[in-house]
Amino acid sequence: MFSDFNWGKPQTWHLSLTSAESTILERGISITFFAGLTALCAQIAFSVPWTPVPYTLQTFAVLATGVYLRRNDAFLSGCVYLLAGSIGAPVFAEGGSQLFDSGKLIASGGYLLAFPFASALVAEGFDRSRSAGKLDLKAQLICWYVAMIPVYLFGTLWLAESYSVDFNQAFQWGVKPFLVWDFVKIWAMVIITARIWSYSNEDLEG
Repeated sequence: MFSDFNWGKPQTWHLSLTSAESTILERGISITFFAGLTALCAQIAFSVPWTPVPYTLQTFAVLATGVYLRRNDAFLSGCVYLLAGSIGAPVFAEGGSQLFDSGKLIASGGYLLAFPFASALVAEGFDRSRSAGKLDLKAQLICWYVAMIPVYLFGTLWLAESYSVDFNQAFQWGVKPFLVWDFVKIWAMVIITARIWSYSNEDLEG
């Protein structure tokens, strides 16, 4: 894969990274890279008084992981990210290095646990759409919005459990404030994939 990687043609990188001919080593490097990207984006964070959940760019990296990697590799990349945090690496938002606190999953843990599933959903959706020749704007939006469902659902349920509040209150804290923020990140991905990346295997030639 890397020997044929066209560094001067970024619009084809995702095609190389999802190649079925990739070696285990190449896949491992790709998986680790995107786990690192998620960790890096987690540091671009800020807190606000109306929600205990910080705003970050994590979900942008989670979506990108699904665009670039195959389903299983995208899922594994999310798991590597979680594993790094669980052993004390400062990979979570604002330099956090704990997935568990006093033996209990941290309040934002529901979102974190959903990340591997979200990446895998994007990858699977893109693969199916590309194979069917229907990876248009509508298909991309469906993939990304569907991928956010487990993030919102797991995140809200665990937030409610962590703070002993009802689902509605957890929704007000953990979903509603982020709808516009996530909408912007998704449309940023739309612009990138629509304007920069190509989804034709013919573009790997030359």
